[in-house]
Amino acid sequence: MKLNPTFKKIVKIVLVIAFYIGLYLLTKDHFEQFDELTTDNLRFEYLPLVMALVLVVPNWLIEAAKWRVSLSPVEDVSLMKSFVGVLKGITPSLFTPNRVGEAFGRPSVLQHGHRFSGGLATAYCGLSQMPVMMMMGVVACVYFSWRDIEISHSTFLTSWWFILIGAVCTILCAAFYMFPKYTIPFVRNSDKSSGIRRKLNFFCHYTYGERIKMMVLSLLRFMVYSLQNYLTIAGLGVEIGFVDGMMSVFLIYALMSFVPRPALAELGVRCSASVMVLKEYTPDFRQPTISSIILWGINLLLPAVCGGVFYLIKKKEQGDGKKVDEKVEEKFGELENVS
Repeated sequence: MKLNPTFKKIVKIVLVIAFYIGLYLLTKDHFEQFDELTTDNLRFEYLPLVMALVLVVPNWLIEAAKWRVSLSPVEDVSLMKSFVGVLKGITPSLFTPNRVGEAFGRPSVLQHGHRFSGGLATAYCGLSQMPVMMMMGVVACVYFSWRDIEISHSTFLTSWWFILIGAVCTILCAAFYMFPKYTIPFVRNSDKSSGIRRKLNFFCHYTYGERIKMMVLSLLRFMVYSLQNYLTIAGLGVEIGFVDGMMSVFLIYALMSFVPRPALAELGVRCSASVMVLKEYTPDFRQPTISSIILWGINLLLPAVCGGVFYLIKKKEQGDGKKVDEKVEEKFGELENVS
């Protein structure tokens, strides 16, 4: 049965709204105190916060290394050029759902003829992160179920039916990532689906070694920014062990991955998910909220500003080049007049 495109959009919107309402209902007792959000009487541990800040560079360098691998069918770039492209991709992604702006920002460092393919490579690079995030979310649910810990006084996140659904979704996502050529026959060959087929055909250009390498780098990066999240939580004085803290962070990212959102809206989703998951460890909603704000600032806002600087530098270089061209033309005209 063919579903109407308008009906599909309505279903997606309803699901997103339902998720936000669910998060609000689970965290409303804390967020009703939002007017009281202050740093008064909060205990800051500066060493974990400084360590989280230091890890910003390794976080995005790993992403740059992963993007460099994804560019192998397109263009051979240095790690530094890839790093600049990654930073330039963060800036427009702040205003687009699920950071799709990266597919337009990152390829700006590539040659003009390679930018469309660079956008497809960016999409595949991002796809490699999804199975990892979902897998670690399932691991966290199994851990909390085994420890008999209820999240926000609710049992659905630690129920075995929810874990089973999560595991099936993880396997399907990983299979789509590793074997895109087997998905092509299921995509209708029509004008509307031509874009999807084009992407899938491009995704088939990667070797299994390159796909595994990107997934390993995705796992490494996931552990780095999860550690950053744990450090900011610990830096705000939440008394939580390392294992419980990391598992809580895994679950927070798994919950966030299901909501289409621009990076600017990610802050609200991150705060809600953090308050929801960390309820068992702190009665004070300010600690997970402020830790989420700090992490969003150092991991997204700061790199986005750096990416904006690179845009300005490129614009200035283009302007200087244009002036040089104008001077050359002027001198050439003078020589023609003399002759």
